[in-house]
Amino acid sequence: MRIFVCVFALLLLLPAVSRAQNEMIVPEFAENSKYINEIIVGDTTATGARLNPNRVYVLKRNGIYLLNTAIRNTGWTLRIKAADGGGKIPAIYSYKNSTTGAYPQDQFDVRGNLWLKKIAMIGWAEFIPEDISLMPPRMMNTNATGCTIEIDSCILSATRAATIQTSSAAHKVQVTNTLFAQSGNLWNTNIGNGRPVDFRNVTVDSVIMQNCTFIDGTDRIVRHYSSVGKLDVVIFDHNTIYNALSMHGCLGLGWVGTKVQITNNLFVDNFVLGNDSTDAVRLSEFGDTRERGPSGAFRMTFVGTIPDSAGKSPTQWVVRKNFYSVTPAVQTWYDSKSSLGIGNLVPLTWHINSRLGADSATAFTKEPITFTKTTRNMVKFATWYYDPAGANKQKVNTNFSKDIEYYRPDWTYYIDTLDLRYQTTAKAYTGADKGQPAGSLMWWGMPLTSVEDPMDFVPQAYSLNQNYPNPFNPNTKISFSIPHSGRITLRVFNLLGQEVRTLTDAQYTAGVHEIDFDASSLSSGVYIYTLTAGDFVASKKMTLIK
Repeated sequence: MRIFVCVFALLLLLPAVSRAQNEMIVPEFAENSKYINEIIVGDTTATGARLNPNRVYVLKRNGIYLLNTAIRNTGWTLRIKAADGGGKIPAIYSYKNSTTGAYPQDQFDVRGNLWLKKIAMIGWAEFIPEDISLMPPRMMNTNATGCTIEIDSCILSATRAATIQTSSAAHKVQVTNTLFAQSGNLWNTNIGNGRPVDFRNVTVDSVIMQNCTFIDGTDRIVRHYSSVGKLDVVIFDHNTIYNALSMHGCLGLGWVGTKVQITNNLFVDNFVLGNDSTDAVRLSEFGDTRERGPSGAFRMTFVGTIPDSAGKSPTQWVVRKNFYSVTPAVQTWYDSKSSLGIGNLVPLTWHINSRLGADSATAFTKEPITFTKTTRNMVKFATWYYDPAGANKQKVNTNFSKDIEYYRPDWTYYIDTLDLRYQTTAKAYTGADKGQPAGSLMWWGMPLTSVEDPMDFVPQAYSLNQNYPNPFNPNTKISFSIPHSGRITLRVFNLLGQEVRTLTDAQYTAGVHEIDFDASSLSSGVYIYTLTAGDFVASKKMTLIK
């Protein structure tokens, strides 16, 4: 019995031991004058292979880290998190490269999976004010297909174009308990930029944004425009949006697929430039909806998508218990331009309303909301945009000045001072699912806790999963898990045993991987796909129907 208890106790310790072995404490810049990109990229063997494919980079609490070259993780998983314990979360600042004289275009050039937890990322060295004109366009950008980005409990502040961008089709983008701030920068770009998330026009299998805050930006919260690929599943839940000019919209989702869920969100001054059917510059990117108002101009709505069309399965829409508000200062500005009707805000397109039916009447509720402590409003910014001596409704920065744009505090303001709680007498306070407050629950001390921690996950065994979809025509996805790094082959055979395709024959790191299979050149029928990893061999059947 004593032996059993000892063995059982050792088994309980194994995950902690394994995790500790994989973790590397990263020294601050002040400790060794090394940029974090040098440390992470240099964590290799003499042959250039990753020293530990399961590495988790742990940043010190209160730590300051500088990054002067984008970290490119080609084919390997990059995991960064804060150390446990008290103190402020660590901060990574983009920093001017002394060789190029410029900031890196991205902090992360994503070509493998990326996981970030409890860190602050700032797009420029905000302690060098004159560098604001050098602010880089993005923080992270996918440049290889099939990547996953998961971000939890972070602060992402200050980019001129997009904080997260998918230039290549991605598997999943999941962001939880995170604050986005200062999206856009007229000191080195135009007002049409400034987006927390930009999916460009590519496919993303799943998009999950829960319990997040989006504050101070010039363009959309989400951009997916003129899309040739779809956002297959979108969940936008329990988020707070405040102070967005919304140059080209708010949630521009483009082509969507299986499901869209927009629930329990709070929008306050999220459409400051309003609904202006005379603004040709803004209207140029509202056309995805195909909907035109009485003037013939495209309708400006909070949420916009390409409507369901012939040959496509209709999207399942779940839109409920969202609230929106216009503060008195912004309403006064709307009233000053009442002849344009810009204060007539419209949350949803006719198409989405038709899909919701009777539920569309309660999908968005308008009521006054007063936050406890905010950044300054965008009335000056909007006034400058309309002013003939300012932007004159063009994408220029004529006579733009610091006192016009949104407030740019040090990133610590968002954890020390900003307070987006609101009056408990508001309907929104108990108006979300389960009687909870609408908007991000982080402001009420209720972080989302049902998020898996990918820092702890390494597969314990080899496995080959059933392809999805199955049957398929002509594309499907095949995923597999491997507990150790090694060479992997994945081949497809017909029922005669003849190999018809080698999907991969390459070195892979431990983890879960997914491969796209395009069978457009093959005939209908049953095929067998086989995974080989050392001594491990597994096969499954799939059916192609044309």
